[in-house]
Amino acid sequence: MENLLLHKKDREKGVERFQGLIKKSFRIALRLLLLSFLLFVGHRVYDHLLEDRFFCLKEVEIKGCQKLPQEQLLSLIQVEGRPNLFTVAPGEISKRLESHPWIEEVRVRKVFPNKISIQIKERKPIAILQLEDPYYIDSKGVIFAPVGERDGYNYPFFTGLTRQTLEREPEQSKRLIMKALELLAALTQRRVSPLEEISEIHMEKVFGVECFTKNEGIEVKMGWDRFGEKLKRFSIIWSDLQRRGITPVSIDCSDLKRMVVKNPS
Repeated sequence: MENLLLHKKDREKGVERFQGLIKKSFRIALRLLLLSFLLFVGHRVYDHLLEDRFFCLKEVEIKGCQKLPQEQLLSLIQVEGRPNLFTVAPGEISKRLESHPWIEEVRVRKVFPNKISIQIKERKPIAILQLEDPYYIDSKGVIFAPVGERDGYNYPFFTGLTRQTLEREPEQSKRLIMKALELLAALTQRRVSPLEEISEIHMEKVFGVECFTKNEGIEVKMGWDRFGEKLKRFSIIWSDLQRRGITPVSIDCSDLKRMVVKNPS
């Protein structure tokens, strides 16, 4: 009797498991059917949108360009005709624009139904690196474009490096460039007379950096560090020299504790 009851219970459990499996399979099949239907509808809708002239590109808006003409940028974008906005790849447009040396950063977005908006961030030169030919350099130390024949030389020159040195000693060259940029930033921030305008910052791997005033041509040696403190001390020395009517040939500020003034002979 007990065996019959056990057998009956086992059979009932088996039926319940089978029914549960059927229900689960039915739910999975229903979900797959629904997913297939949604994919089918989505594909048909997408095909329809691709063929709809309402989404054909009508306008390319470019903002942020000052140095570069829009015609040149449009040629880089390489959008021919009036493609459907759904087929335009913003990433590809960004890559093509960022290949231009004057462009630092690009943001491209689609503006539906028929417009592309492009925000350009151009590189800003702050100095000219004199190699065999002059090149613009930005505040991050990126050497990005040769100076054009018609460009104005309105930036201080960085001298002391050659293309061969850049290739042979990239780390040392980068260090010198960053020190020159650090000095230029300190000069811009403090505006110490007569260093408000400088014509050149010379880089030397043993003695550091030195600059030359634009008007008087005075050589000012600054060494490797503590430029802000040295400029403050330089200002005091310069004021004293001016009271005495002396215009020196050079001032060595490499040693903050002992600055050396060289007067005309």
